[in-house]
Amino acid sequence: LLQFEDFGNGNAFRLLNQWQDKACTFNDDIQGTASVVVAGLFASVRVSKVPISEQTILFFGAGEAGVGIADLIADAVVEETGCSKEE
Repeated sequence: LLQFEDFGNGNAFRLLNQWQDKACTFNDDIQGTASVVVAGLFASVRVSKVPISEQTILFFGAGEAGVGIADLIADAVVEETGCSKEE
């Protein structure tokens, strides 16, 4: 397992992309924070009955965590709707 964090946007994403097919990798800033946030969104969907695809989500900043959260939310919307990320 290759676990890392606090490498800054450019290095963190580059290293994750470089190593994810060669080793079990995990970036806590990108993937850890995103998984906790999206778990909270899934819980809110159960309570509110409003799908993630209909939620309004605001991001303040584009650090590793924010970008990771946005990417995982996009994956959740793709899974929920069957649409592509581009749609």
